[in-house]
Amino acid sequence: MSTPANDGPAEKKEKGVNKLLTRMKTVLKRGDGSKRLSFSGRSKSVSGPSEPISEPVIAEPAVKVAEEPKKMMRSEIEAERNKKLAERFAITIEPLSTKADKEVQRIEKSVRMRIHRTCHKCQTTYGGSKTCVECGHVRCTKCPRYPIKKPEGKGKSKDVVAPKGDIIEAEPWFGLTKDPPLTMPNPKPNGQPLVRKVPRQRVRRTCCKCESLYVTGSKTCASCSHARCTDCPRDPAKKKKFPDGYPGDVYSDDTSKPVKYACHRCSKVFPPIPHPDSEEGKSAPSAAPPECVRCKHLMCESCPRAAPAKVEPAPDPDVLASVTAKLAALNV
Repeated sequence: MSTPANDGPAEKKEKGVNKLLTRMKTVLKRGDGSKRLSFSGRSKSVSGPSEPISEPVIAEPAVKVAEEPKKMMRSEIEAERNKKLAERFAITIEPLSTKADKEVQRIEKSVRMRIHRTCHKCQTTYGGSKTCVECGHVRCTKCPRYPIKKPEGKGKSKDVVAPKGDIIEAEPWFGLTKDPPLTMPNPKPNGQPLVRKVPRQRVRRTCCKCESLYVTGSKTCASCSHARCTDCPRDPAKKKKFPDGYPGDVYSDDTSKPVKYACHRCSKVFPPIPHPDSEEGKSAPSAAPPECVRCKHLMCESCPRAAPAKVEPAPDPDVLASVTAKLAALNV
């Protein structure tokens, strides 16, 4: 009778230990299964919510934000200027309390250089495009540039030497940045002082048809709508520099005057020939065409008519002969 009584509690302890171990195994199995869980193992019958596919984000270019102006009070600028003047010249400057204080905006900007190009054929300044507005010439290396480009190694050195002493910036509000005008007293009593101005040449063009003056900046006559041509006189005239007309003028309708053509290969101007519509040009159509002095090309139909341009005057033969004789006498 004692044996079954002693076996009862031992069996209960073994069952309790087994249950604890079974639970631990179950928990561990569940933990491993949660890590290995994948979408491929799901049954096809169970349909879950589809996850949104993330599209590749396109990086937008960074937009440059304009630099905001710095706001300062005019009293602060004036106090700083007075302090620098007092330190430099050992004087005492009292601030003026009568002026109204005002907020000033300042923006630091880099220095820019404006470059201008001029057509070497008609002396017209180029605009935003690389084609001349007057003669249609495409900008080339012969077209001069202003300012002239300095050769490498002859420009300003990059090592900037710091100036000695304190630098005092001029405030535009006081008018110190502008050069003072040069004036002289007026001879008339109670008259304003006379201001010196740069002399300018007034150029006037007259229409060759109705003899009326052209409006400044216009190339069409306001009276007869005649386009300004090479026959329209200029005041003051410059026939020595521009014998064939002035830049921007239209070709003349006068067939009695000879015309000039330019070589389409090297742009060299041919010697003048009679106008094709004139009697002399019609009577000698079989004459030999002129030859280019530079490339030895005979004038053809592709050679365009030369636009009015500046002509360098030929040297005086007497002066040239005297210079040649002096050089010959200097032979050592």
